[in-house]
Amino acid sequence: MAWEAVVAVTSALTTLVAVPVTLVAAHWTRRSMDRAADAAGVAGLGQSEAAVQAARLQGRAGREHALESDRRVACTEFLRAADLLVRTVRELPASPREVRKEALDRRVTAVIEARAGIAVLGLADVSSRAQDVLEQCLRLERLALRRAVLRSAIGALERHWCPRNPEVCEDPHHRAAFVAWDLLGGWGRLEDEDRWEELDFLEWVLKESHALTADEVAQVLEVADSVVHWDELMGGWIRDPLLERFQAVRDEFATAARGSLMTAAG
Repeated sequence: MAWEAVVAVTSALTTLVAVPVTLVAAHWTRRSMDRAADAAGVAGLGQSEAAVQAARLQGRAGREHALESDRRVACTEFLRAADLLVRTVRELPASPREVRKEALDRRVTAVIEARAGIAVLGLADVSSRAQDVLEQCLRLERLALRRAVLRSAIGALERHWCPRNPEVCEDPHHRAAFVAWDLLGGWGRLEDEDRWEELDFLEWVLKESHALTADEVAQVLEVADSVVHWDELMGGWIRDPLLERFQAVRDEFATAARGSLMTAAG
């Protein structure tokens, strides 16, 4: 009996000890699971925030790339429109009179529209340089038609010079063409009084040259009635002041545009 009693007491004690141990094990198991869940949640939150940040950076890079592309296109289109206007101005003297104004208007309109595209870029220096180019283009437009009349006449007179030596040629038509050409070249430097005295003579040598039609002679005399901006209208054999000024402001715009694109890319 005594032995059985000892066994019973030992079993009871074992049971009492086992219950707390089981409870403690369960408690720590639960805490471990909770910590794992918390860690997973934190990791998941970190990954989510990283994904959001990456998406934001990617979106910003995409917007910057699109903006740079828009700037490049706008600047390129503006330069192209301005260059086409200058080409048209150069070609006007060889174009029929009736198509000159329409061709000029079309090119100037394209420059104005392209300038509007520059204005929305938000680049102060580029926009300012573009305005300089536009103003020079508008000056080209104002002078182009009168310039075309004179440049066309000069070309026709040169083609009617003596094929050998126009200064000593005895052919009256050849000599008249050379005299008319020389007179027009210095027309802007004459005093008003001298110019009025020479106007009839200019008309005579233009007609005597047989280089121009009656309508073309009338056009030249109409332009010769005013010598404002004469050097720009005449152009030049070595230098062309009107187109030189355009080239200068064009180069300044191109430099500013390249600088803005390099800054944006950096």
